Amino acid sequence: MNRFPRLPLASALLLALLTGNIVGTASSAAATATMTGIVRNSAGQPVPGASIFAGHTVYFNTNLLAKSGADGRYRIDLNGPAGSYYAGGQVTATLDGHRYTFDLLPDSTAPFNVTKGAVRNFTWKLTGTKPDGQKVGATVTVYADFFDPGLLDWIPNIELILTPTGPRIDGSPGVEVRGTIKQTPDGQEGLVDVPLGRYAISARYVPKGGSPVKLTIRARNNGEFGPSVASFFSQRGSGQIMEVEVSRER
Repeated sequence: MNRFPRLPLASALLLALLTGNIVGTASSAAATATMTGIVRNSAGQPVPGASIFAGHTVYFNTNLLAKSGADGRYRIDLNGPAGSYYAGGQVTATLDGHRYTFDLLPDSTAPFNVTKGAVRNFTWKLTGTKPDGQKVGATVTVYADFFDPGLLDWIPNIELILTPTGPRIDGSPGVEVRGTIKQTPDGQEGLVDVPLGRYAISARYVPKGGSPVKLTIRARNNGEFGPSVASFFSQRGSGQIMEVEVSRER
């Protein structure tokens, strides 16, 4: 036999509220975890408008997205599928009417659980090494004049001089880049990890133990050969490339 009187529904709810026995209400639900951080350039200045994502480590193309604000800060509510996520981001910028997209470098590549969240700060760098081992900077690829086949023997000793004619794409001052060309990751010859900017590019042959010999140069298959060329970089995949062609003075 029931020893306790049956209470009306309203009275039962009131009793539960008074004794604290109601669970599972909206106010007691756990708050959604977040991924937060700030995007800066190499000078430490905030980068607005960067695209940031938290990507699921198992489910392909399952990303939670955000944009950095005027102060460079972003916030992503981690309301996606359960599991672990990693942080990534890109920024797009324009130089002389050409648009380029750059991968941002996170301060940690470690995955994190969606229930715990994470702080991930990003840096927009123009040189350096990405987490996958690829170089951050652009590539200048050098080709020999097709009508001067003997020039191929000079290729290992060709030096490029990139003289800045303006600021870099991130607004930082341009700095001269100089180096002997070497094999690039795609099997060509050139310079890698070049900070993207405006340059007048010249070339010379520097034999070991000999005197340098000036070469003429142009954008590949475009225009006349001259003492220098002011060409532009092209976006290729997640990187940027410029192709030039050198010849001996005739």
